[in-house]
Amino acid sequence: MTQEKTMPEIITVLSGKGGTGKTLMAANLGVRLAADGKKVLIIDGNFQSRGVDMALDMESRVIYDMVDVLRGDCRIRQALTKHHQYKNLSILEPPIFRKGGGIRMVEFETLLERVQEGFDYVIIDTSSSSTEVCVQMGLLSDRCMLVTTQDPVSVRAGQSLLAALKEKGMEPEKCRLLVNGVRLKLADEGYLMDVEDIADAFGIPVCGVIPYDENMHVAFSNGYPVADLEDSEAGAHLSRVFRRFLLTE
Repeated sequence: MTQEKTMPEIITVLSGKGGTGKTLMAANLGVRLAADGKKVLIIDGNFQSRGVDMALDMESRVIYDMVDVLRGDCRIRQALTKHHQYKNLSILEPPIFRKGGGIRMVEFETLLERVQEGFDYVIIDTSSSSTEVCVQMGLLSDRCMLVTTQDPVSVRAGQSLLAALKEKGMEPEKCRLLVNGVRLKLADEGYLMDVEDIADAFGIPVCGVIPYDENMHVAFSNGYPVADLEDSEAGAHLSRVFRRFLLTE
């Protein structure tokens, strides 16, 4: 009797512009799932400026990348780099510098199909520089996390991305909003948008509101996962947000 292969859940982390903390969220979501015993793959879909390896202090460990696989220079499993602490967490990166013509979406989709076996979750960290690519990656997923800040430009860019996803057929219930770097005082003084106004503007459920915490920036710069620091306020907060996101159907 042939056992059916179980497919992983694909989660895409999106944002309409840079600087929202999207990559930090993707990396830490992967760590949280791996810490819970899940087999996780994070695919860095930012073809112009990869960052997942830096967020997890793995840049010196990456030997092969997506283009090496596409060229036939290595097998796809050789291009998966395992985390030094969480052995059930791997990443797949694009090249740091463009090789040949870069990576086309049709090639990315092929890689995604080939690499899924054996994982419980595949997390795609998208680029914020191309709405078209973000939309295509979002449509490949089972659910999306849309990350924004209180900055009006970030909100508007996120709304534009969400509208593009809906236009291409994504069901709104598959998407959840995460508002990152929240500064309540500045919102009260009218310098930044209020969280409730942001939620109303997007019109999708909010999975989390993360207060501004400089420890997040320190963690990203040093390549250690905030979600691993359960004894810290930032780590505990992230873990709660991720659990809420994962439990939402």
